[in-house]
Parts: sequence; structure tokens; C-alpha cells
Amino acid sequence: MAVVVGFGLVACNKPKLFGTTQAAPEVVKYFAVPPTDAFRATKEALVFRGYSLKQVDESKMTMETYWQPSTADSHYVLVFGKPDYGTVGSYFRLAVRVTPQGSGSRIGITNVAKSFISNVKSSGRLEDQVFEKVADFTRKQDIQVTNIGLQ
Repeated sequence: MAVVVGFGLVACNKPKLFGTTQAAPEVVKYFAVPPTDAFRATKEALVFRGYSLKQVDESKMTMETYWQPSTADSHYVLVFGKPDYGTVGSYFRLAVRVTPQGSGSRIGITNVAKSFISNVKSSGRLEDQVFEKVADFTRKQDIQVTNIGLQ
């Protein structure tokens, strides 16, 4: 009898649902620095924000973080037209691409989520936090503050 129950319990441990990969639209910001400086600053910003880098390709100027659990404010699902941030069991990674744009650089961050819940969306907060640090790391060493702003 115990053997039959044991086999029954083992058979019930197979996963029934598998998560799908869902990429959010790329979030883009422009910085008035050369692409190599933007790439370096973005890499430093990701590390500063606590991300571990899985892949860094300096020739293509791309990088990708490891998968990590979503936080309480990082992802949501629209429920009856309102965001529901209870996306428990979802994971995400950030994919970054730096490209030349005029005399500066274009930095694009794509938030890729994996969850068994469909239509998981990025709140954009994680991307904004990275861009804030990139702005800090690309700011000139000596700044001038005037009546029209930062020079």
C-alpha cells in the first residue's frame, strides 16, 4: 500500500504550467557622450544597482543581466484597466544596447520578463533607476550651475 502511495506522490510532481518570455518595449534615452563612455557608464550603473552581468559584448556594445525575481513595483498586469503589481513568480532580465546617435549615444534597455502569467508589463522603474545612474556617471567632472541650469 505504501509503495502505491509513494508512486502516486512522485507522479504528481510534474510541472503543469511553464512560463513564457515577454519582452517589454525598449526604453530609450540619449546622452551627449561618446558611445564608449555611455557603454562604460551603463555597465557601471547596472553593477551599482546590484545587477550581475551575464553577457557583455564590447564590440557590439550590448549587455545582459542574469534572471532575477521581480520586485513589488517592477512589473504588473492590467486587471480591469488598472495595474496589479502582484506578479508573484515572475522573473526578469535587462538587455541593453548602446548605439551612436549624432554626436552622442542612444541607450536602449529592454526589460524581458518570464512568467506563467500572460501580459506581464514593466513599470519602467528599473529602467529609470539605471538611467539615473548613467546620467550621474556621464556628468562632467567639473560642472557650472547658472541661472539657466547645468552647463
